[in-house]
Amino acid sequence: MHKPNWLGLILLLSWLTATGLPSRSCYGQRKSKKLPSQKFKGYGLPEAVKQPPKNLPRPRPVDPSRRDACRERAAAIDALVEANLQRHGIEPNPLADDYTFVRRVYLDCVGAIPSLRETIAYASATEPTKHEVAVDALLSSPGYVSHMYNFWANILRIKDRPENNILAYSYRNWIKEQLRVNRPYDEWVYEMLTAEGKIWDNPPVGYTLRDNGMPLVHVDNTVRVFLGTQIGCAQCHDHPFDDWTQLQFYQLAAFTHGTKTRDGAGSPAFANGNPVQRLRKELEEKDPEKRLSGSMNLLVQANLFRVSFDPKRKLKLPHDYQYDNGKPNQVVEPAVLWGEIPSAAQGLSLREQYAAWLTDRRNHRFAQTIANRLWKKVMGVGLIEPVDDLRDDSPCENPELMDFLAKEIVRLDFDLREFLRTLMYTKTYRRACSDFDPSEEEFYHYPGPRLRRMTAEQIWDSILAIAVYNPYPYTVPSTIEFARQSDLDLAKINVEELERRAEQFDETVGPRALSKLMNVASYRRQVLARASELPAPLPADHFLRQFGQCDRETIEGDSTDPTVPQILTMFNGPFTHMMLEKGSVIYDNLMRARTPREALDVMFLSILNRPPTDRDREVAMKELMRGDRAMGYGNVVWALINTREFMFVQ
Repeated sequence: MHKPNWLGLILLLSWLTATGLPSRSCYGQRKSKKLPSQKFKGYGLPEAVKQPPKNLPRPRPVDPSRRDACRERAAAIDALVEANLQRHGIEPNPLADDYTFVRRVYLDCVGAIPSLRETIAYASATEPTKHEVAVDALLSSPGYVSHMYNFWANILRIKDRPENNILAYSYRNWIKEQLRVNRPYDEWVYEMLTAEGKIWDNPPVGYTLRDNGMPLVHVDNTVRVFLGTQIGCAQCHDHPFDDWTQLQFYQLAAFTHGTKTRDGAGSPAFANGNPVQRLRKELEEKDPEKRLSGSMNLLVQANLFRVSFDPKRKLKLPHDYQYDNGKPNQVVEPAVLWGEIPSAAQGLSLREQYAAWLTDRRNHRFAQTIANRLWKKVMGVGLIEPVDDLRDDSPCENPELMDFLAKEIVRLDFDLREFLRTLMYTKTYRRACSDFDPSEEEFYHYPGPRLRRMTAEQIWDSILAIAVYNPYPYTVPSTIEFARQSDLDLAKINVEELERRAEQFDETVGPRALSKLMNVASYRRQVLARASELPAPLPADHFLRQFGQCDRETIEGDSTDPTVPQILTMFNGPFTHMMLEKGSVIYDNLMRARTPREALDVMFLSILNRPPTDRDREVAMKELMRGDRAMGYGNVVWALINTREFMFVQ
C-alpha cells in the first residue's frame, strides 16, 4: 500500500509559504488575499448538488439466484490462476483488508470511492459473503451505468457532435440505456452495425456516423474495437507484420460499402427540390439581410444525416493496386477474414451478413476480445496485450484461462455484467495488489490485481463523492424529446416554420439549452456532475483532460501518465476549496465530529477510506493543533488528496 509522504507534504507546505507562492488552506484561498478562518464564507456550492438525487433510473438488479453459479465460475478461474502461479514459482498475495477491498470494488464497479458511511458499514459487517453482497449491490446501482458508460465512450470515441452538424446526444443516451437494461453485448453491437435512419429516430446509427465520410477507416476501427485486431495497414498495402492482405481488407470492406450516411440536398427524395437552396432563397426574399445560419442551418444540416444502405454500390480496388491477386479498379466481392457467414444471415443484406458474422457466437475472436478487455478492466493487465492487437500467435500469459474466459462469456449469452460479477467474486480479485512494469517483464501472472492509477474519470468522480451529495444534478433531455425538437420534413418545411422550430430547438435541446441546463451545477467555472454527464470532448484545460481523459479522437486514447499540469491542478485548483465549502459532504461530516481525533478519522475514512495509522495521527494532530482549526482541517484534507494513495486503485 502506498503510504502518504507526510514529511514531504509538510515540508512542501512550508516551502510554498516561504517562497511566497499560494499556500492552500481549508478553503483553498491564497494567503495574500484572505487568511482562511471560520469567518470565511467561501464561494458557496450550487444548490443542485446539496441534496441526494431522487428518482435516478436504476439498472435491473443482478439475479441473486445465480450467486452459486457465479461462485463456481470464480473458483474455476482461481484454480487456473493459481496453477499458473505455481508453474512460475510465485505465491499468491494475501487477501486485501476490508478497507482496501471496499475502496477497490467501488472504484471498479461505480467509478468512485465509497462514502464515509459506506466505508464504515462494509468494514463493520461480519458476514463471510459481504464482498459478494457489495459486488451485487454496486453492479445494480446507477453508478455502474455511469462508470461503464465512461469505459465504452473511451473505446467507441463518443462525442456529442462528431461533426458540427451531427447531434449525437441520443446516441449517448442509447449506450447508457443498453447498460442500464443489461442488454446482451452481441445484440447491441449487432444493432450498432446495422442501424439505419436519423440519429434521434434510431440512436445506434451514431456508431456509423462517428466515422462519417471515412468508410474504410470505419471498417478498420470496427475490427479493432470488436475483434481486437488491427488491419488498418492493409488498407494501403499488404500488412507488413501480420497475414492480412490489401485484398482481404477490401473484401471485408465490401460488406459495408453500400452504407450511406447522408442524403444529398439534391436527392430526388426532396419533391420540392434542394431544401437548402430553397430555404435560403425563401429567407432572402423575406429579409435580404438574413442568412441560413446558426440553429436554422444546424437543424437543416442535421436532418440530412441519415444512415441507409444501397446494395447497388460496389467497392473497387484502388487505381494503383499492385498485387497479382487483383487488378486496379476491379470490383471486389465481399469475404470475411475467417470462418463463414452464419447460415441464418445468408439472405440478408451484405451489411447484416457482416454484423451477423462479427457477433456470431462461433466467432472466437469476438468473445475473446471482450473477455480480455473486461479482464484488464478488473485486474489491471490483459491476458493478451495490447488488447486491440490480437493475432493467432499473440503471446498469452495464461492460454487456458483466456480460452475459459472467452467460452464463459458465450455461455453467459454475452451478459457483460454477470461476467464482471464473476471476476469480482474471485479470490484473485480480492487479493492485495502488486506493482507491475511491462517494460521490465513480459507477463504479469496475477498474484493479485495490478496496482494502477485511477482513470481521470475515477479521480473526478471520487472528488465529487467527497464533496457533493448529488453528482447527477441535471437530466439531459430524452431521446424522444430530441426527436420531437430536431426532426424536420425537409421536403415540406417553409422558412417561417423553420425559424419557429429553430427558436424552439434553442430553448429546449440545442447546445445553448444544454449549457444553460448544466449551469445549475456550476462552481468556479466547473460543472459539478459525474464525468458521464459532462460534454464530450471537454476542453483541453479541463481537469479531466489534464488527468488523461481521452479526446475521443483515438480508440482508448486515455492516459494515466503523470504531468506537471496535474500537479499544479491539485495544488492550486478549486477542489480543496470545494471540499470544505459549507454544505459539502465532508464539511457536514467534520461538523458532526466531537473532537479533533474524530475529525481526523472522518478525513482519512472519507478520502483514503481507511483509519489513520498511529504515525498518521501523530503528524496530522500536530497540524490540527497548530492554530486555526479550519486551516488545520484544510491542510490535512489538501495533503490527503495529494497523496499517491488517494490517486491509486489498490
